[in-house]
Amino acid sequence: MIKIAVKGLLIILSLYILYVVITAVVLFYVPLKKGEETTSIKPASFFGHRESTDRVRLLEDGYEAGRVRIQMIQEAEKSIDIAYYSIGKGESTDLIMAALFKAADRGVHTRVLLDGIANGLRGNRRGVLYALASHPNIEVKYYEPLQLFKPWAWQNRMHDKIMIVDGELGIIGGRNIGDKYLAKKPPPDFVYDRDVFITNSKHKQDSVITQMQNYINELWAHPYTKKAFHHLTQYQVDQGKRMKALLLQQYDKAKQVGETFATPKIDWNASTVPTKRVSFIHNPIERFNKRPFMWKTFINLAEGANRSVLIQSPYVVPTNAMRKYIAMKKNPAVQWTLLTNSVTSTPNVLAFSGYISMRDKIMKTGVKLYEYQGPYSIHAKSVIYDQRLSAVGSFNLDSRSTFLNNESMVIIDSQEFAKKLTMAMENKMDKSILIANHKRWIKSPDIQKKEEPVMKRTFLYALAKVTRFFKEFI
Repeated sequence: MIKIAVKGLLIILSLYILYVVITAVVLFYVPLKKGEETTSIKPASFFGHRESTDRVRLLEDGYEAGRVRIQMIQEAEKSIDIAYYSIGKGESTDLIMAALFKAADRGVHTRVLLDGIANGLRGNRRGVLYALASHPNIEVKYYEPLQLFKPWAWQNRMHDKIMIVDGELGIIGGRNIGDKYLAKKPPPDFVYDRDVFITNSKHKQDSVITQMQNYINELWAHPYTKKAFHHLTQYQVDQGKRMKALLLQQYDKAKQVGETFATPKIDWNASTVPTKRVSFIHNPIERFNKRPFMWKTFINLAEGANRSVLIQSPYVVPTNAMRKYIAMKKNPAVQWTLLTNSVTSTPNVLAFSGYISMRDKIMKTGVKLYEYQGPYSIHAKSVIYDQRLSAVGSFNLDSRSTFLNNESMVIIDSQEFAKKLTMAMENKMDKSILIANHKRWIKSPDIQKKEEPVMKRTFLYALAKVTRFFKEFI
């Protein structure tokens, strides 16, 4: 009898695994049909002719980026909207969450939208989730929570990182919340990332923050988004109360001793630079393979460049499906430069293994290719066109960002901002190795192997032989 039951369970499990493979993997190899592909925004629409209402600040330093978030929350009067892929652990998270509770306590309506799988609030972090969800002025939702019988929804993640306060202040970029991104004393897994702070300085309706707000509203009301809890048990409410009390105690103590993270005094206008236009773009909110709106927009902007295209991405895995949107002929006068991680610096072995298998093809495009050597790793995602237009946000140079994830970026028309961003990227290039230029190796992978960590290198190159068959998912 037991053998029959075990055999039956094995059959059910086998069928379920087959179901997952077909619906969560095989279906994603079905290409978009002709006519389903969306058009991109025309490059000319990203340029302005006079000073806009939006002023911006490049946030290159993680600690300062955390202080900006804290002050935005502290100044909130009406509303706070947060859309994040992940909320990690650490003192920076604790202080930001406590500031949110303080804002909600004084009547600020707060909406927290998190990715339904990668949100990070599990285990001993669930107390934070309960504290948020049980507060009368805070709503919490998940985008595409884990559904065992809808495996196709597992692939389409909400990778955005956006915060908006009172419809007047905004921040967008590549940073999640946590010490990994915001700590003053970097932990071992620290990453160098990048955000943009935006203030609607003239309080006009044509601010890019309005576009960002509309996107969050669309995500919030979408059928793919679900309430984190329909009902909290008394145990969960009590656990949330205890967590909130601990966080507020930590926050009050930090303010009392004048800890700089908890007591920022930033002049928004003085710390920002003017722009001619700031635009917001995002991927369609769709399941399965999305129409590659953002990727086509980046390609169109690049094809319109006259002098230079400078790209930074932690992961570079261009697939065949991505390459078909790129024109065969490139302007030889345009200098293409690409900065990414190296074997030594990368923390994401899965994504980097995909890059290893594509590195020869990338070299043959003629791009000036830099690999960052450390310390830590780079996680920022940015593009600069002709030292004028700058794109900053969550979009990685890979198939997952192109076809699977919800991603978003701002495109900034400001030569002053582009200059600051170029300096920040060049600073990372100074800690990098130029490995290829003009379709030839400057420092070939074979030579690099002698200088790379043996165990990590061996594992990455072995993994690359496997991941080359499913680059679309890494």
